[in-house]
Amino acid sequence: MTLIMVLCLSLVLPAAAFADSTSVTLNPPAAVELGGMVLLNGTSTLDEVIIQVQRPSKSTVFYDIVPVSNGQFSSSFTLAKSEAAGTYKVTAGAGNKTASADLIVKAPAAGDGGGNGDGGNGDGNGSGIGGSISTGSGTGTSTVTTPAAGKPITPPVSNAAPVQVDISKNTAVSKTAADGRVTTTVTQDDTTLAAALKAAAAQDNHGDAPIIFIAYNNTAGAGVQFNLSASILAAAALNAPDTLVSLQTNDGEYSLPLSVLNFAAIAQSLGTAADNVMIQINITPAAADLNAAIQQSARSMAASQVGTAIEFSVAAAGSGKTVELNRFGSTYVSRSIVLASSVDETHASVVLYDPSTSQLSFVPALFDKQADGSTKVTFKRNGNSTYAVLTSTRTFSDISNHWAKADIELLASKLVVNGTTDTLFAPESNITRAEFAALLVRSLGLSPDTAAANFTDVKAGDWYAGAVGAAVQAKLVEGFQDHSFKPGDTITREQMAVMISRAITAAGKTSDISNGQAKLLSAFQDQAAISSWAQGAVAQAIQANIITGMTPTSFVPAAKASRAQAVVMLTRLLKYTGFVN
Repeated sequence: MTLIMVLCLSLVLPAAAFADSTSVTLNPPAAVELGGMVLLNGTSTLDEVIIQVQRPSKSTVFYDIVPVSNGQFSSSFTLAKSEAAGTYKVTAGAGNKTASADLIVKAPAAGDGGGNGDGGNGDGNGSGIGGSISTGSGTGTSTVTTPAAGKPITPPVSNAAPVQVDISKNTAVSKTAADGRVTTTVTQDDTTLAAALKAAAAQDNHGDAPIIFIAYNNTAGAGVQFNLSASILAAAALNAPDTLVSLQTNDGEYSLPLSVLNFAAIAQSLGTAADNVMIQINITPAAADLNAAIQQSARSMAASQVGTAIEFSVAAAGSGKTVELNRFGSTYVSRSIVLASSVDETHASVVLYDPSTSQLSFVPALFDKQADGSTKVTFKRNGNSTYAVLTSTRTFSDISNHWAKADIELLASKLVVNGTTDTLFAPESNITRAEFAALLVRSLGLSPDTAAANFTDVKAGDWYAGAVGAAVQAKLVEGFQDHSFKPGDTITREQMAVMISRAITAAGKTSDISNGQAKLLSAFQDQAAISSWAQGAVAQAIQANIITGMTPTSFVPAAKASRAQAVVMLTRLLKYTGFVN
């Protein structure tokens, strides 16, 4: 979560940040046991530094912005006992002036009650070829492996031990289409599916959602369709609506939350009872012509495709009808693929391909380098489509010495932000309300929705109409009392805070600042100048370390924001919500 960079909306870096003499040192932290306190300290010529601690899985376990006093900084936190042992990475600094060190985290000594979950001796690496129900290790990684390739496919990081579904009674039927592509339909036995769901809900999941997984060993290039009984899933959802069903092939993994499926509405749309409905989850490598089209679109953006594009989709079938279930409202659904090689996460991104426009757009994703040299890519979105991994390196001639260079290049390489031209970014130009709304929508991986942009000053033909509409649908913006949006107005710090706060909620991140709002705002002598409608959002953005004051004692809510400042804030937002590494 680089989510707290140098600027905090208008924060200006000290002169030292622009000088070659800028330095940051990080003292190697002492090894610690799970449940212990971690002390992080060092020296810097900056006024403040950002400290980030990443788990071995590359997700962020701790993030803080700390002042530098007399050239020294210090921060500490307690590592939860539910975390995994291993080597954690600590980074301190700002922009491209950082220092890093390893933090060794050890499991507690035997007998102290601090073990890594209750998974017993099961290692979670079942082949998926039948057998009894089994669970993973419960260490917080929920790793299981695909049947033959042995490539680790990981459901969302969780303290819950995934329960393997017995597939010995399943049927698998393969069909070859006219174009030569093979699809295998795997129909899960109802009794064993129900047993796994019951076992997952009954065990101690340490406060996380129950997870079951079904794995199928498909041949290279073949698509897989999993058929699951809607009535069995609906019954399980009554007791544990947050249950995740992880479907796994040698090409990818789909983590389907039962909560996104309205079983009664699905059955009604098919004109039949739930007992007659099958939920179909498809994981299909893209056809050669589609891959070629994606590669061409990538080349037009000076990007390269890595691996094969994968189509993920969900449908319901019954009574001779099929309906697509590809929009999940505000719920971000996770999918994973494994790349055979290692990729640079700062230049890699997952993109959605729109065949109607040949456009590629950013999808929130995390890249996790694995011990065997492969890269697990976990991405999430509130819909389904065809997805591909791209690598790209983008920069601009006017940011070579700019304090926000690293963040601008990061989000430009991930296709989130563009320059004012192919070679210029104009980092100090003010950003408008429409421009920031468009960047937020792109950062969250939302689809344009022109019809929802029902403001008097937003026309269907405006370049930002789709983005503003998507922002309305996601409840990121509301507009003004006169039903206008004022798209061309320069956005203020407090307006930006409100949109950022709503984006945090839209991304599924929850926080309660009701008891701490007054304390968070009391640091600013101009807190009375913060509009009443923005105070809660400002407090939340401050608590998340996405925005700070222009000085330690002033927030300046009406100040205008620059393009560079907006990019830094978006980077912090994406890292805070776990949408980028």
